[in-house]
Amino acid sequence: MMSSMSLIKTASYLPGTPIDLSFFQNDAGESEGFLRGGKYRHHISAHESAADMIINASSQLIKELNLDPTKDIDIILTNVSCPDQPFNGCGVEVKHRLGAKAKWVFDIHNTGCISFVMLMTLAQSLMASYKAKTALICCVQSAAGRIFANPQIRSRPESCVPGDGCGVGYFVANEESPIKSIVQYSYGEYATDMRATSDDEKSWWQDRKAALRLDLSEDRIPKIVMRGNKIVPQVIKEACQEAGILPSALNILITNQPNSVFLRNWREALELPKASQIETFEEHGNMFGAAIPICFERGVTDGRIKKNDYIALGGFSHAGDFAASAIIHWQAGL
Repeated sequence: MMSSMSLIKTASYLPGTPIDLSFFQNDAGESEGFLRGGKYRHHISAHESAADMIINASSQLIKELNLDPTKDIDIILTNVSCPDQPFNGCGVEVKHRLGAKAKWVFDIHNTGCISFVMLMTLAQSLMASYKAKTALICCVQSAAGRIFANPQIRSRPESCVPGDGCGVGYFVANEESPIKSIVQYSYGEYATDMRATSDDEKSWWQDRKAALRLDLSEDRIPKIVMRGNKIVPQVIKEACQEAGILPSALNILITNQPNSVFLRNWREALELPKASQIETFEEHGNMFGAAIPICFERGVTDGRIKKNDYIALGGFSHAGDFAASAIIHWQAGL
């Protein structure tokens, strides 16, 4: 049996000033569906790193919870959509800059948009196996400024969809706001449906004149939409079943934020009212793995998340290679 674990708080950091659709060299405002961008998004600057973003978000969380990093952070887990270095991750740098003494530090590159939930399973496993008590989970989306802001790329229709940001969450091995269930799946058959490419067809490590971009060919989009519409409600319903509740008992729904179409379809598939869904897409765009903790912070700050609420976190990554959901009983033990 897995050890009890609670989500105590999340915090966020958004780089720079909001960027509107006029930045993009295309008809971004006229696109519909999968490639429609929100009104605004943020871009990481050339001189800002993933570690910088994590430090900004984590420092806020540490201050608000009055944590002592030397003894209150046992585990540090990171996911960065566009790593700053090809070999080493940023977790150990984060540990050093925070002054933490974390014994377990892991940089997990995969799981993308659903990385926050997937990393929760790793934190819970470490708590069960090694008696760790606390975990800091850090998700950074930096591809918007690193890739989609490139002058060669921002004329493409997908360039206006992503936005950058960092969301972090603090977890403790207790029953304060217990994680009632976590369900996760991987689908290898979809693993190659989204890839990095360039117009000169060179690999990412080769010298090139054409900028790197994500391959989102039009023939793949309908397939991604169909599987996304199916697997996300499925995994959330299964997480509800494991938690011992019906989907109708959910008070809050927080998913990754790929586009407004998915957000609507997922909510309607679960038969939940619009008021139960927390969205930030129009303000921040698709923030990949950072979206869930950032939306969670929004819900707490706005007072929409209330004591004893059942909250579903869920979503899928890339073209559907991972899907996961967690059910949280917020402040049920207070």
